[in-house]
Amino acid sequence: MAEYVWQPEWELLESENEDMPTFEHGMICSRLNLYLGGYALSHKLGEVVDSSVEYRFLEGKQKRPSRYPDVSFIQQERLPKNIRSYPEIAPDLAVEVASPTDRDYDIESRVKEYQKVKVKLVWVIHPYSQTISVYRLTNGLKAQNYVGDEELEGEDVLPGFKLKVSDIFNYPYPPEEEL
Repeated sequence: MAEYVWQPEWELLESENEDMPTFEHGMICSRLNLYLGGYALSHKLGEVVDSSVEYRFLEGKQKRPSRYPDVSFIQQERLPKNIRSYPEIAPDLAVEVASPTDRDYDIESRVKEYQKVKVKLVWVIHPYSQTISVYRLTNGLKAQNYVGDEELEGEDVLPGFKLKVSDIFNYPYPPEEEL
């Protein structure tokens, strides 16, 4: 059995490039790709993609900065005609996994940017507190927070999709954080 070795956050911040995702970040993204992707595929609702996809948002004739959500979903009827290009549309769902170095204003800025380009649903996952903040385009920056056995829903973006928050965080925790 593999041994889980905990390294305090402050050591990670000093030794790791802050742009590099943690292993925990990767596990969360992989789980979401699995859950969301499996559901979307089996119900023929659209496509779920990982952070390697560059969204090139357009605002009128003016191009906005590119964005790489950790996980995103585009509904079937809105999929790009040319899949060998970069989407110049916003996804219907954008998921961001907060990093230890993210500040509240960084996250708020990303959510504002997504809402400006009409992303209907934004999930911000907070690994440390094991919570998820859900932002709906119709509510602006007013978030609804989910924790534990509460269920995230796909709403009108992924109709019928439900996932317990605890399923996303179902992995071994550092010894100091065991509940």
